[in-house]
Formats: sequence, C-alpha cells, structure tokens
Amino acid sequence: MGKKKSNLKTYIPGAIAFVLGIAAFCMMFLPAVQYSATALNTTKNLYSYTGSQLAFGYSESVLASSITILNFNFLIFLSFLLPVVGGVFGLIGGKSFIFKIVATACFVGGAVLLFTTAASATIGMTDTQKELVSKLDASLMAGPIVAAVLCVLGAVVCFFKKTIAKLLG
Repeated sequence: MGKKKSNLKTYIPGAIAFVLGIAAFCMMFLPAVQYSATALNTTKNLYSYTGSQLAFGYSESVLASSITILNFNFLIFLSFLLPVVGGVFGLIGGKSFIFKIVATACFVGGAVLLFTTAASATIGMTDTQKELVSKLDASLMAGPIVAAVLCVLGAVVCFFKKTIAKLLG
C-alpha cells in the first residue's frame, strides 16, 4: 500500500487566516475614532472612543445617574465580527471553492466597513452627542486601520489558499 498524503498543509493557510481574523477582532479595544477641533494652529482632542465603545455602547456616571453617550452600533460591530467569520470559513473550508469565496468576501467586507468607521460612528450616538461632535473633525485611529490591514492580508491568504499550500510543500 502507498503512503497516505497528509492534508495538514492545506489547513495551514486557513489557520493563518483564522489568526488574522482574531487579531483584527482584538483591534476593537484600541482607539477607533477621535473628534478634535483645530483652531489657531493648535489641535485640541475633545472626544476619543475605542471600537468596543462604538460597537457595544458607552455610558458615563455623573452624580449617581447614568448618561448614555453611545448606543449599540451594528455596522461597527459587524466590521469587527466579519474578519472572525472569514477566518472560521477559511479554517473549516479545506479545499472548497465556495468557502474560499465566502471567507474572502467576509475579509473584504470587514476591511471596507473598518475603513468607514469614522463615518459610521455617529449612527450609534445619542442626539446630544451627535450635536456635540457635528462641528468637530473626525479622524480614524490605529484600531480600525490595523484591523483593516489585517483583513486585507486575510483576504489575500484566503483567496490564494491553494497556491500557499503548494508553496509549503
């Protein structure tokens, strides 16, 4: 009988994609959006939110009462969740063409949504908070940028999964 060829090398690109998806999800806890005002060549940072605050909501306690600043934002939650879903599809997909396309689409969709985090941050804001930040400059911070780059890498790994497996052995 001939030796049975190991399929472990076909799962390595999927495992790499899964790790990239988890790493992109972990970027949720870094600063995501910063609102600042520029006057007389000085920049004053007024508001800064992490990705988890934007996704799940945020409230502050003031004199024994809780004030809701941010509500649940589905788009930002989805932008951090899609890379994990893409990594899972990349890991369990094996040699399936459909799983490869779905995993790549999840990573690409996550990257697009992550790059639009600053624009979609106001969706979950309360009316008073929207009024406060309406005249300020919104800038994208490190969390969504690094997560989007990881998503692009994950998309490349998922799309060229068979090629990477051939290069490994």
